[in-house]
Amino acid sequence: MGSGGHGHLGGFGTAARIVAGVDLKLSGFLHRRGASTDEIARAEREGWLALLAADRLLVPGRPRYDQAGAAEKAGVDRELADRIWRALGFPDPPEGVPVFTDRDANALRTLVERLGRSRLSTTDDNIELVEQTRAVAAGLQRLAELFSDQLAAAIQFGRESGLDDEQLALTLVDEVDWTTLAKLIDYALRLQTRTALWRKLAKQDTGDETAWPLTVGFVDLVGYTALSQLLDDDELARLVARFEALAYDTVVARGGRVVKMIGDEVMYVADAAQTGVAIALALVDAVETDETLPVARAGLASGTVIAREGDYFGPTVNLASRLAGVARAQSVLASAEVHDALPIENGFEWRRLRPRRIRDIGRVEVWRVRPAREESMS
Repeated sequence: MGSGGHGHLGGFGTAARIVAGVDLKLSGFLHRRGASTDEIARAEREGWLALLAADRLLVPGRPRYDQAGAAEKAGVDRELADRIWRALGFPDPPEGVPVFTDRDANALRTLVERLGRSRLSTTDDNIELVEQTRAVAAGLQRLAELFSDQLAAAIQFGRESGLDDEQLALTLVDEVDWTTLAKLIDYALRLQTRTALWRKLAKQDTGDETAWPLTVGFVDLVGYTALSQLLDDDELARLVARFEALAYDTVVARGGRVVKMIGDEVMYVADAAQTGVAIALALVDAVETDETLPVARAGLASGTVIAREGDYFGPTVNLASRLAGVARAQSVLASAEVHDALPIENGFEWRRLRPRRIRDIGRVEVWRVRPAREESMS
């Protein structure tokens, strides 16, 4: 019984006590998550216990392998393992330095086996695997930025509130519930994938570099570049966040799909031209009436697009983007294909403008569209 007082710490209770000045609960947590006694002591001396706690919350395990060792542990060809690591967005670590854990090796093995890799030499299949890894990493990067911003802001707020580094680390250990967050991400991903799958199969299309007709819209904030020179970083971040929230709400509520946000610009697609026009008009109007945003403008084009990894490409996309770039403030410009796709009685007012010479495209017919006035609809 004499040695069992801290048996619940799983064999490292003594090691946890060695770290002078560090809370026993925190030491125990960090040891369970793979941090060494020396690492904990150094974090305590240098004031980054909170960062260490966040690090081990996110990626538990003790580094055991260098890049070659991780590939060997996973049973994966070294060249393929290196390419997957780079596709995730990381540079090669120094040779001989253990930076990979058993979790890393297991994830690499699962990734390769999951896609049925029986031969580990570089093949066309492996090229596809690397491309898929790159696409997934790019999609998750934005989430990573969001979550890291939130954690960093919480730590900074705690410091400004008078908490020391150890108290902050304990707060993170107690309050950050990554398991629940991961379940929410999984839930959202399943819903998004199901929606995309029905959309693509309903059109008899796999979405793999195959062309089909869509209406593409771009809406951007007028004068954003000049405004960015006047606002500080926090103000500019709030402005962009407000526009992003407004864009998502408006596009999705009216039946469109946000493809991506590009700073002060949103790109979206719609299956029907009428839906695409309605979204553009509604978003330009919503920005105009918002107290925090400058005015907006929009460009629309309809035609075949090429889908790849959740994005869209081709002349139709280029034309929509160019039309947004030449539109005046608070106006929506559309290609002739958008106008011609709608019935005469479509709830919009159209004005044919003089043909415009669009960079990299040539001379095109352009229409300006507005909501129909009530008297013209009666």
